[in-house]
Amino acid sequence: MRCAVVAVWIAVRVAVAQAVPAPFRVSYDLEHLDLDGHVLQFRMSRPAGTAELVAIGEDGSKLGSGTATYRHEAPGTWLSIGWTQPDGARVMTLALRVVSADGQVTTVELIPWSVTIEHDDVSFATDRATLDAGEDTKLEASLAKITEVAKRSARFVKLQLYVAGHTDTVGASAQNRKLSLDRARTIALYFRSHGLAMPIAFAGFGEDVLKVKTRDEVDERANRRADYVLAPLGAPPPFKGPYLRVHADWKQLR
Repeated sequence: MRCAVVAVWIAVRVAVAQAVPAPFRVSYDLEHLDLDGHVLQFRMSRPAGTAELVAIGEDGSKLGSGTATYRHEAPGTWLSIGWTQPDGARVMTLALRVVSADGQVTTVELIPWSVTIEHDDVSFATDRATLDAGEDTKLEASLAKITEVAKRSARFVKLQLYVAGHTDTVGASAQNRKLSLDRARTIALYFRSHGLAMPIAFAGFGEDVLKVKTRDEVDERANRRADYVLAPLGAPPPFKGPYLRVHADWKQLR
């Protein structure tokens, strides 16, 4: 009799465990987001039902929205949803509400926003990572642009500046990777010492992401550059395309 009771108890526990649904999750990445085309691709962890999306601009106002209905696509399938927005507007956040085919609901806030700061590149001497006389004026102008964007956007999201360093193809690849890292750090230190209080991350890409394709050992000034990109604090580095083929060791400026 006791064995029968134990068996029933175990069966009830198994039935209860089986009745608990798996957590409902939504995932996406920057490679599946087309901000210019206003299309987001994402994946559900359960069969797909419907989705609603609202796009929020840099000033916190609603830019537009979109809806989509799916056909019970399997978990892990890339799903698309589009949205409308005025021409020239920049998206700060995307609020996504999704419903699985069995009625599970979850909401996520995506922050795809980033701003690449257009600037005049600092000219470093060959195999050097120190600033030459007069080059600081270029960084002053860049700092002013960074500060302007930060004033406009920091009310809605905490920001981080990314500084990505590059070199031309002169020299060994490993040496260029270190050189580009040192130059990125020099620029990051300049911004910090001149009042930029936000977190700053820097990395060196060496000769692996060329702006102008050249043969090896070609002195090409356009490839000796650094990118300055503002993005939300805590978000993945806002770099796509050839950058993703490089294992960048992003370091936080202390």
